[in-house]
Amino acid sequence: MGCTVSKEQNEQNNQVDTYLRQAGKDAMLDFRVLLLGAGESGKSTVVKQLKSIYKITVDDAELQSYAANIHKNTVLCMQVLLEAGETLNIELSNPETKKRANTVRSFQFEQDTKQMPVSIGLDIEELWKDQDIQSVWERRSEFWFLDATPYYFENIQRFLEDDFRPTEEDCIMTRVRTTGISVTEFDEGPVHFRVVDVGGQRNERKKWIHCFDDVKALLFVVNLAGYDQVMFEDPTQNRMQESLTLFGQICNNPIFAETPTFLMLNKKDLFEQMIQKTDLSKCFPEYKGGADTKVALEYIKNQFQSKIQTSNKTLHTSYIAARYKKDIKFTWDEVKNELLEENKKILLKATRDIKKKNTSSPSK
Repeated sequence: MGCTVSKEQNEQNNQVDTYLRQAGKDAMLDFRVLLLGAGESGKSTVVKQLKSIYKITVDDAELQSYAANIHKNTVLCMQVLLEAGETLNIELSNPETKKRANTVRSFQFEQDTKQMPVSIGLDIEELWKDQDIQSVWERRSEFWFLDATPYYFENIQRFLEDDFRPTEEDCIMTRVRTTGISVTEFDEGPVHFRVVDVGGQRNERKKWIHCFDDVKALLFVVNLAGYDQVMFEDPTQNRMQESLTLFGQICNNPIFAETPTFLMLNKKDLFEQMIQKTDLSKCFPEYKGGADTKVALEYIKNQFQSKIQTSNKTLHTSYIAARYKKDIKFTWDEVKNELLEENKKILLKATRDIKKKNTSSPSK
């Protein structure tokens, strides 16, 4: 008897899930989550991790694209360092280093070139070991760079292998500048989620307005290490200050007055290293907490909280390193649970509807 009841319950639960999912895709259970943040904040990394968590397959074409971009990123990162060295008047004292630098600086990918030549890769590897290049890297707060720069150089031998196939971590660490709007979709029980990611650079933000309708939650991603970094599109602007300004504009938009807002303070791992060398007062002159990571993180959180002009709006804050899947899984679970709790009336109503339908159906 118990087995029969269990089987019937499972069958009914499956019917409920199917009904709710169908209803949600064209009505109330279609949860649209907007992912925003300034350039280099790590939004695309969050999306990649969500795809991994929900086992959304990366096909061969996408994997090949990652491989090509890893090669391009690696070359770009060294070219950025070489250009910065010239700007900062740091001369390369070793004649062999100068020769390698000229070769790498003049290299350009052809339209159909998918990977760097082995000779270029080996030159980059040797350049990264040079003391003068390391002197440039020490002054990285004065120029734009990719956060994954050391990762590319430290893994260059593997990238150069004939049968190189990007690992999951490689894909996470690959920088592909987001242009336009991308939507990642997956189901969580009866709910259909659409995570909408748009480019964070200034010239991409005019597209954001098209994503503002019918948003169930707002996820705003911030690069914590940005307190000592400059922007790609404006080397005179601090990344953290840009994020604060943008956050204030977004969260105080009347459209989001009732929208749950989640602040994801990202790149905590980089921040923990950086705060030991560069005081947070470089970005916030009034800060007096020194190198205490916990105090510094609380201070930054309060800076963003202070941008909210509505006194009754709750800001959910998490500290993450998006390159680690466990951080995104934990944070996403909090987002998901909050949304399900906020919308439980919808879920309950849909459940009652299916039960009524089953009750009114003639028995066979």
